[in-house]
Amino acid sequence: MLAPRHDQDCNGEFAGQHGLPVARASRNDLAMKLIIVTPAGRERYLRLLSHHVLKCPDVDEWHLWDNCRNEADRAYLQHLAAADPRCKIKTLPHADGTFNVIGDFYQFCDDSDAFYLRLDDDVIFVEDGFFPKFMARVMAERGSALWYAPLIINNAICNSLIKQLSRVRVDGPLTCQASCQFSWAHASFPQALHPVFVEAVRTGRLDDFRVPDRDIGLSRFSINALGFFGSDIVDLGDAFHPIGDEEEWLSATLPMKLGRPGKIFGDLIVAHFSFYTQERQLLRTNILDSYYQLAGLAPPIYEKHPIRLRDRLKQWRRGRRASRPPRYTISLPTAVSD
Repeated sequence: MLAPRHDQDCNGEFAGQHGLPVARASRNDLAMKLIIVTPAGRERYLRLLSHHVLKCPDVDEWHLWDNCRNEADRAYLQHLAAADPRCKIKTLPHADGTFNVIGDFYQFCDDSDAFYLRLDDDVIFVEDGFFPKFMARVMAERGSALWYAPLIINNAICNSLIKQLSRVRVDGPLTCQASCQFSWAHASFPQALHPVFVEAVRTGRLDDFRVPDRDIGLSRFSINALGFFGSDIVDLGDAFHPIGDEEEWLSATLPMKLGRPGKIFGDLIVAHFSFYTQERQLLRTNILDSYYQLAGLAPPIYEKHPIRLRDRLKQWRRGRRASRPPRYTISLPTAVSD
């Protein structure tokens, strides 16, 4: 397996000979440690996420929560830990690759002097300079919210923000709900969105996606990229730790009980590949390959499952009983020449 590339740092500057940076702004003098935590892992996505996380010296530690479903993926976690001492594998005896165990891993978030930023293993793009900018924002906003998140490409609530508040044109139905019956439940929305976003990155037009900051209250939010202050976790003790549905508890119920909303920083962007409702279909496309190409990495080899006849029949029967996947037209605004 190839070790993650570290030839470009988190400020978007390329490293010179022997991997030393040619030029890089000095690290912000932050008393707060930044610890990334990731329920892991699927190697086909982690190879890309590791490129974005480990090239940045502002990341103090990366905790890989071993929730693997096979030994090949687990071996890749060991490879990451051997390649960079900041990578620390966290294990639980009952972790079996399912969603309902993820909440138990928060017991390892016990450092009051750290900010814990959870990134799902299929976060496949992090914009240059993201980590120091994100930390500067959370330190400036400390106390204003319980959790903090960037604008996430392919996150149902963020999808709605992009449609309503950004310069990107989105034609097609969306709701501002975490389990949107349109954009979350089907692959058709991210299949239309991801190529437009990739083009925006390639052409230097990320600003078209940016939106104003927004507080989130009394609403579930998909935890694709979301962070907490370790001091809040420690101070709340057992009251913090998820009861039942981890995502519902942390993003909606606990903020409601405490009267402290969540906050989205609309000017900082990451991209999330897929929800389980979308993954199989998206992996039949070249979308994941295009994100690897953006990062300057060779695309991974993975199985692209063909659509079997029985799946086609199942989709046809489902289509007769329910609405078909909606169609979307998504585009960047027309560029205005100088």
